[in-house]
Amino acid sequence: MLLSRATPALRASSRQFAGAGAPKKEPSNWGMIFSVAGVAGLAAYAYINRTEAQKKKAAAALPAIPGLDPKEWTPLTLEEVKKYNHNSHTFKFDFEGDDKDQKTAGLSVAGCILVRSPTGEGQVNDDKGKPVIRPYTPVSAHDARGHIELLIKEYPTGKLTPWLSSLKPGDKVLFKGPMKKYQYQAGNFDRGVFVAGGSGITPAYQLIDYALENPQDKTKFTLLYANVEEEDILLREKWDKLAKAHPDRLQVVYFLDKPPANWNGESGYVSKDKIQKYFPAKKDGEKVMAFVCGPPPQVAAVAGPKDGMKQGDVGGAFKDLGLTSEEVFKF
Repeated sequence: MLLSRATPALRASSRQFAGAGAPKKEPSNWGMIFSVAGVAGLAAYAYINRTEAQKKKAAAALPAIPGLDPKEWTPLTLEEVKKYNHNSHTFKFDFEGDDKDQKTAGLSVAGCILVRSPTGEGQVNDDKGKPVIRPYTPVSAHDARGHIELLIKEYPTGKLTPWLSSLKPGDKVLFKGPMKKYQYQAGNFDRGVFVAGGSGITPAYQLIDYALENPQDKTKFTLLYANVEEEDILLREKWDKLAKAHPDRLQVVYFLDKPPANWNGESGYVSKDKIQKYFPAKKDGEKVMAFVCGPPPQVAAVAGPKDGMKQGDVGGAFKDLGLTSEEVFKF
């Protein structure tokens, strides 16, 4: 009714508006904006990563700088903690300073470093009130720059390992070293056997991995590695990979006290007979070397006990197999 009274011009205008529908929207630029932003973000990400890679490459071309001191404690920052199995973790510690990418632990093969808690509140002490100090063999390459990686098994009754397991990224830990243990040189012997138990596997990995990465080194190795259960085996993925890559130079045999069903490895302890099975007696003119690292009872049974910090006399299975003090090293 109201519309019929409207003027002709108004009615025409109304019909035109109704027939045309809603006013047309201007095309949006947000899609293009987000697209450009995404490309820019990817470009920035690639640039940052390329820059970091270039930095590391440039640092690697510079001379290595000793990151540790064998006489003084050096703080390193915990960068990352990863759970390895039910009672072990991998810890990555970064060196400090603008030149940290050039710094190394300065390890010889085989060598270790000393670890302790920082001085002051929270310091981990022994029963005599002195700081607890423990030696560890890094699982990172001996010449790795910028960081040190440790694979540490926590012992419920231990002094230092429960504290280490409580650390978070950003926490500080004190290091000293490196400490030389055994000086490996390619060609010093033809065949080597390494008997390891539990966390005593780390010096075996440092030494054997170092030897295998040298194509000029022809030394052959046998690893006899003992644990309680299958889940306790440390660095298994690395050992299996090394054995597959070097079938002519490395044989790995796992021993378990409590093997699961269908276990393909050995059961029980590493005995004289088992060593002889996988590491036959030396031939005339052949040079051999035997190593052991593990709990004191295992070391004593395989090679005789150590005499404090000294090697001690050769005993146990190695002595029964006719090996001499020049052919045995106890870590």
